[in-house]
Amino acid sequence: MDILIIGGSRFVGPYLTKSLIKKGHEVTVFNRGQIRSKYASRIKFIKGDRNRDFNLSSHFDVVIDTCAYTGIQIEKAITQLDFDFFINFGTAASYKKTEIFPLTEESPLGNWPIWGDYNKGKVECEKILEKSNIKFATIRPVYVLGPKNYCNRETFIYSRIKKGLPLVLPGNGKAIIQFVFAKEVAESIVCLAEKKIRGHFNCCGDKSITLEGLVKEMANIVGIKPKIKYNRNTDGDKFDENEFPFANENFFCSNEKIKKLGIKFTSPLKGLKEDYENYYRNVI
Repeated sequence: MDILIIGGSRFVGPYLTKSLIKKGHEVTVFNRGQIRSKYASRIKFIKGDRNRDFNLSSHFDVVIDTCAYTGIQIEKAITQLDFDFFINFGTAASYKKTEIFPLTEESPLGNWPIWGDYNKGKVECEKILEKSNIKFATIRPVYVLGPKNYCNRETFIYSRIKKGLPLVLPGNGKAIIQFVFAKEVAESIVCLAEKKIRGHFNCCGDKSITLEGLVKEMANIVGIKPKIKYNRNTDGDKFDENEFPFANENFFCSNEKIKKLGIKFTSPLKGLKEDYENYYRNVI
């Protein structure tokens, strides 16, 4: 197929392009070229700013939008591009705050204060897609981990453990959270693209863990006992990302729907250990 990726320059993007090329698809990447402008010879790169206009006349079998954060951005993409099927890289942070878990694809979307404008923009994107007449799928990952994570997650925790600095958990650190690895997100998107399956799909691992448990397990991987403190003033909506990368708020989903498509997920501990040995050990 002829596939257009909007964005695709970092983190999940390289996994996505590599997988599509390996499967024999023709891949075009459209982005501003600020993070990356050189790709493999089989990938066509088009420099452009989606916030202006796409100015692309080619027809694509599938468009994969990895970086739509506002309703205006998604509106331009679906009206200016010529395609058969559209995949929106959404987020589980689009769900409305709730005390009912696990979140399923039928859980209502809406306001979840800890996610701020990110939540609002992503909800807008989904609402516009729902009102359109296009064929589309939305993938909703939870917290994404992996090598070269541009979110300061693994690096933040590992570096403080190795430096002997305390990790200050928000609230009591007992919130249950969930992860998915970048390569698994890419595999899920490729599956949806090849099968052109419409609908909404959570993308998350099989197991969950508490914030405190996460720090202890990552410390075990490093081989250093962690120094853990707690800050009751940053509990829930008062979350301070500069102090710790995850909020003390339950955040986990059901992955049964996407697993029916054949997608398999690595356990968080196995994935963290592999990524540490293959990447983070050498960069921190």
